[in-house]
Formats: sequence, C-alpha cells, structure tokens
Amino acid sequence: MATTTRPRPRDWHPLTDTDPTPGDPESIRDEVAHMKHLAGMLRAEAADLKVIGAGDGLKGRYAAKLRDEARELEVHLRETAGRYERVHGHLTAWAGELEAIQSDADRILRGARADAEAAPPEDTESASGPGSGSGSSDDPLARHRRSLTRVEAHRDERASHYAARIRHEINDKIKDSWWERRKNEIDGVKGAISLVADVMSWVATVIAIVAIFTTPAGWIAGLAVWLAVGVLAGHIALAAAGDCSWLDVGMDIFGLLTMGIGGAALNGLKDVRAATKLAAQAAADERAAVTATRASRSVLDRSSATVNRRGSTAAARARARHVRNIAKAAAERAGRNAAVEEAATPMAEASQREAVLVGGDRETANLYKDVVRMRAAYPESAAVQRASQGAEGYKGTFQGTWIAATAVDGADKAVGDSDALPEKPDYGPYGAFKDRYTREVGSAW
Repeated sequence: MATTTRPRPRDWHPLTDTDPTPGDPESIRDEVAHMKHLAGMLRAEAADLKVIGAGDGLKGRYAAKLRDEARELEVHLRETAGRYERVHGHLTAWAGELEAIQSDADRILRGARADAEAAPPEDTESASGPGSGSGSSDDPLARHRRSLTRVEAHRDERASHYAARIRHEINDKIKDSWWERRKNEIDGVKGAISLVADVMSWVATVIAIVAIFTTPAGWIAGLAVWLAVGVLAGHIALAAAGDCSWLDVGMDIFGLLTMGIGGAALNGLKDVRAATKLAAQAAADERAAVTATRASRSVLDRSSATVNRRGSTAAARARARHVRNIAKAAAERAGRNAAVEEAATPMAEASQREAVLVGGDRETANLYKDVVRMRAAYPESAAVQRASQGAEGYKGTFQGTWIAATAVDGADKAVGDSDALPEKPDYGPYGAFKDRYTREVGSAW
C-alpha cells in the first residue's frame, strides 16, 4: 500500500524535524474503497457462477464437468471476497486510529512551535546544539519531545496490531488450510468415490428387492447394512467437499434410520410372540386339565361321595381316594401334555403374499401370523390376549419404515442420475433441486 508524508509547515523548527505520522488516513481510505469495490465485483462473479453451477442450461459432453468446476470456483471467489472484506474492516479501523494519532502529533507540533517562537534566540541555539536531545531543564522543547515519543510508540504498537491481523487474513486460507488440503484430495478422487458409493447403493437396493421374494442369508442382510453405511460415508465426504448434495446424505441417514427402526420393531414383535407363546402354553395346560376333569366328573363325584359317606368302610374310602387321585393325575398329565404340544408347535408359515404385504421380511410375517394363530386358538385366555397386544403396532411400524425407505430410495433412483448407470435417463429439475443443497463445509455461503 502506498503511503504519503504530510507536508511540513514552512517554518518547521529543526528541533521538531520528525515525521510523526507516516502514512495518510486518506490514502488508506482510498485503498479501503478499492478493496470494497473489488470484493463486490468478486461476489457478483460468484453469483453468476452459482447460477451456472446450479442450472441445467449447459448441455453436451462436458456439461457436468463445467457445472462442477463452476461451483468450485464460485466457492473460491466468495472466500476471496470475504477475505477482502475482513481486511477492509481492519484497514478502516486503522485509518480512524491513525487520524486520531496524527491529530495528537499536530497538536504537539503546534505547541512546540509556539514554545520555540517564544523562547529567546540563545535558548533556541543551545537547544539545537550538541546535547539538545538530552531533555535538560533549559530545553523548552523537552516535554514536547517526550509527548511525541509516546505518540510514536502508541502509533507503532497499533500499526503492529493491525499488521498482524491483516497478515492473518491474507494468509492463503483458500489453498493452504488443513481442510482445503483434504478437500483437494477428495476432489482428486471424487469421481471414484461417487462411482463406488453409487454401486454400493444399487447393490443394497437389489438385496432389498430380492429380500421381498426370498429370505436372504443373515450375512447378506448384514452386508446390506454395511453397504448403506459405506454409501453414507462416501456421500458425507463428497458433500463436505462441495461435490455432492447434502440431500443425498439426508436420504442415506433416513435409510439407516428406517433400518434401525425396522430392526427395533422386529425385536419387539419377537418379544410379543415369546410372551404370547408362554401364555398359550399355560392356557393349553389349563384347558386340557379342565377338559379331562370334566370327562371324569362322574368318577370324581362318586369317589367323593364314598369318602364323605358315614357308612363307608375304610377300605371303600381308600379305594375311592385312589380312584380320585388317579383322575386328578390324569387331568394334570393331560394339561402338561397339552402345554408340551403347544410348545412344540412350529411357528406359523406366512405365504409369499403375506410376506410381501408386511414388508418383504418372511420372519416378521411368520412372527405376526403365529401371534394371530395363538390369539385365535385361545380366545378364552385373558393372559394370551394381553400378551399378544402390541403385535399390530410393531408390524405396522415395520411396514411403515419399509414403505418409506422404499419410496425414497426408489424415487431417487428412478428420476436421479447415476454414476454406475450413466446412460440411465434422469429428470433435470430433480437434479437441480438437489444441487441447491450442495455446500462446502467451511463456506459461509
């Protein structure tokens, strides 16, 4: 930045022949105005590039590449404009302080000139001779020199302060920061990351479609979850670098949330089925015991009558008690057998249609159908009815998450573009809508 020196008065005294205020506040303000104008131009250019990067007017083989580069350049221009504006603020503040410092120096100068003109000629000659700067008591300008020294020290301290702040701002944050180095690394492989993430997303979708019609092995279902996690990680890296829409990240998170909620609903349905199974075994035991007791009611009645009759002999009473015990034991045995039989009853098998309606998961369909079977098998059991409560809620939650995840993923793949399938047609306005949520981490825009 160019500096100018204030013109000295014609009768400048040799004892005050010091330039106390290097630099002119007006010249600093001129520099500030220039920087502000330049920042405005950069922001205007950035706005134009943003329109190019977000629009779908570019056509041809290199349209996507041009849009990506336009978005990246737009971010850099806005970063540079912001840096100019921050420096503009520091220079504006320094210009104000420098003007106040210069006013103090001018006031000291006026006082020194007045004292020099009022002093006898011999005092002036001695003050300008050897040792005049010693600050002796006969030097009429000594106190003015001390004041000027303090002003100069204050000026140098404030100049150093603003110089440090400006150096901090003009450090090339756009190119040399830790994050920018990471971003440049991501930019170098963004095509590979995007392709891998897209392939993993399509594989996970294929697994989900296959699972509708056939129950996959456990490791395959686990693979789908890890694929979804990998897709999310890739999209986060790209979105943070400004190479992918944060809407893609949101959809990935939504997909993982639906998986988690669906898994929780499945576990809840398992718990309901287990509780209902225990209640059904108890109900089967009770039902069989009651049925057996009713079947032997006449035998029990006769044996009880024999035991309670006064005229019965001891032997008759003993035989009656034995018969009654045999009947009770038979009822208890029938109950235990019924409970064991209910415990051994395999889980109900849902049809393919029922599995598809519940969300394509055969296990979920089987669990729900088994709960419905036990509820219908023991309608008289309040314990079974209480234990089976919640089955519809868990089933509905599983269905709802599956429908929501399928709808979001299916719509995105149907109308969005694909790196794995570059020839697949896509809907331009949908891509433009997603691009509205493309923003680099660290950008103030």
